[in-house]
This record gives sequence, structure tokens and C-alpha cells, in this order.
Amino acid sequence: MAPTRPSPPPLSLLTRLRRKVIGPKFYRPPVKELSQAGGLIDRMLRDIASDTCAESRASLAGAADADVIFTHDPFSTEAALRERGHAQQVWMMCHGVTPIVVYAVWSWGIPEADWRPFLDYPDVRSWIDWELDVWSRADRLVFPCSEATQSFRTIDSRFNALADRAHFVLSGAAAPALPTPGSPSGADPSGPRSAIQRPRSTSQRIGLYLGSAEPYRGFDALLAAVERLSPSLNLTITVAGPPPDKVPKHPHIRALGRVEDIAALFASVDFLLNVNRFSLFDLSTIEATEAGKPLLLHSVGGNRAFERLGAGCVMLRDIEPSTIAAGLTQMAAIDAAALAALSRQSRQCWERQLTPRHMWERHLDFYDSVALEPGNMANP
Repeated sequence: MAPTRPSPPPLSLLTRLRRKVIGPKFYRPPVKELSQAGGLIDRMLRDIASDTCAESRASLAGAADADVIFTHDPFSTEAALRERGHAQQVWMMCHGVTPIVVYAVWSWGIPEADWRPFLDYPDVRSWIDWELDVWSRADRLVFPCSEATQSFRTIDSRFNALADRAHFVLSGAAAPALPTPGSPSGADPSGPRSAIQRPRSTSQRIGLYLGSAEPYRGFDALLAAVERLSPSLNLTITVAGPPPDKVPKHPHIRALGRVEDIAALFASVDFLLNVNRFSLFDLSTIEATEAGKPLLLHSVGGNRAFERLGAGCVMLRDIEPSTIAAGLTQMAAIDAAALAALSRQSRQCWERQLTPRHMWERHLDFYDSVALEPGNMANP
């Protein structure tokens, strides 16, 4: 068997999800509409499926001679399964943090609500059934790590048997290099990097929240935890991602908005904070290990894999505000030697296991192992 090289996931898929639900203007669909069978949810996902399949059509047509078609979302996977040739296999590289209908309804329908009641909506049930069917028909399911399947198992136990047969190919990444002094992006003190310079107080401990404010990321839980921190705590939480006007003003919070210079951002902080409710295997956390940063993580999903791999982790048993506040207080008080030890652990974890070369070699090893299975072309 000679798999073709995986193509990157379609970057516009989540954009389409956003546009279909919230429209060109800010719009909150009434709960009554979301809970109707064959209603807004069903129409939205059918539209997204149609758009995604249209974008995939040229790629599928060009893969007529391939032994393996790689897909990166269930919509494209269904299209590939429908249109593949007799001997072709379809491998789905799983990037979703939840079933796609739960992500859509929760993130762009009722982001402040708990996700569990959504499962009773008839369209949510039917689209989870649909995704289970797509998973069951794909020839291979590939996740970055076994822990990344936790959210699917939690949301619907029917995913258990499918996740049990999945393959796990650990991710890797590298952030762009830090600009050198005198370079165009790093020399001007009034330029973009000035916004992420450390404050004058060198004793100030700085944590980093990096990501969106989508509900699965737990940003609301972090904000609730900050309200429990002592006003005298020598801690600043830098928030990169959410628009500054969407971040409440607070003495312990510093909102940066979107940051392009990720290397400079990591250089300006002491640790990364991840309070995801569900976690796949976050790119930002891999980049934090490359930067040699300690990790304060909710012990869920792919976050648990970083602990297993030996990164410098402090784990939170849950994301109750009191638990997060206690973790932040611990990080603010940890002595420099212990912080440095955690930093070394993270960097060593990245060097041992999480570089782009490691990821590339693991993919090649995976493809070779499948090609040598009985019945495949390379092992007749």
C-alpha cells in the first residue's frame, strides 16, 4: 500500500460553522429553534456538508489513482466514502474536540450553557448518529493520542468501540523562530512585540491563556477563578486570542487580543494555562513545551498526554473556580528553582518527542506498518 501524503485540514470549516449559525451580524438563535426536529441545526449542518463536499470535489477527482484518501472532517470523509474507487481506503485524521454538531450548537448557539442538555435536541441526536456511522465506515481513524478520544467517549458511549480501534500518531510542532535584535520584527520598541514585554516588576509571575473564548476552552471558568484570587497575589494572566473588548478588566488580567509573534509571546511569560473542558492535543501546548514553559493543565483529554510524556506539568483535577484559583496561587508562589525544573522538563519533552521531525517519522512508521499488514499491496 502506498498512501498519499496527508493534506492539511480545510481551514474554512470552522469559519463556515460560525457564519452558518451567527450570520454576518451577531445573532443568537432562539432555543426553541434549536430544539426543533429538522430545524435550524439540521439546515445549518446540511449546508456546511454541501459546501465542504463542493470544496473537496476537485481533490477527490485528483485522487482517482491513490490507494488511500486522507480526510480531516466527517463531511469530507462521507464524500470520500461515497465517491471512492473499488480498492481505495479512506483514513480520517480526527481533529474535532467533540462531535461536530455539539461543537456547532454549543460554541455558536448557546456558549454560556452546559453542553449536556444539547444531547436531547432531536437534530443533535440525529447528527451524532450520522457521525457515528461515518466513523464506522472509515477504514482507519487516526488521533494524536489515546487521551484525545475522551471527549467523544464522554459525550456518547457508542464512540467507545470505534475509538478502541483507532490509531494514534502523536503530533509535533515548532513555533516560528524568535526575531533577533535588529530584525524588522524585533527591533522597533513601539512595534507589535512591545505589547508583550514583561512588566517592570521582575518578581511578577506571568501566566498565559492562549486560545479562543469558545466554551470548550473554559475561559469563563478562568474568569470566575480570577475573582477568587487575593488582590495582593503577585500574578498577571496574559490573555492572548479573545478580543480585548471581550475580556473583563481586572488587576490580574492583561488582554492582548490576537498575537502573531508566538515565540515572543512565550518568551514574555512564565507558564501556560490550559483549562479546557475537552482537549484533543493542543498545538499551543506543544509550542509551550518547545519554549520550555511549565504547564498548568486541567487533567482532561490530550492534556493528560503531556503529563504522561513527561512535560513540566501541574495538573488541575477539575475546573471549578476554587480549583483553578488554587492552581494559579500555587504557580505564583512556586520558587524559581522549581519553576526552572518544570521548564527543563517541558523543553526536554519537546526535544525527545514533539518536534516536527518526530511527527513526520511517526507518520512514516505508521504508513509502513499498515502497508506491511497481511492483504495490503506492499505485503501480498
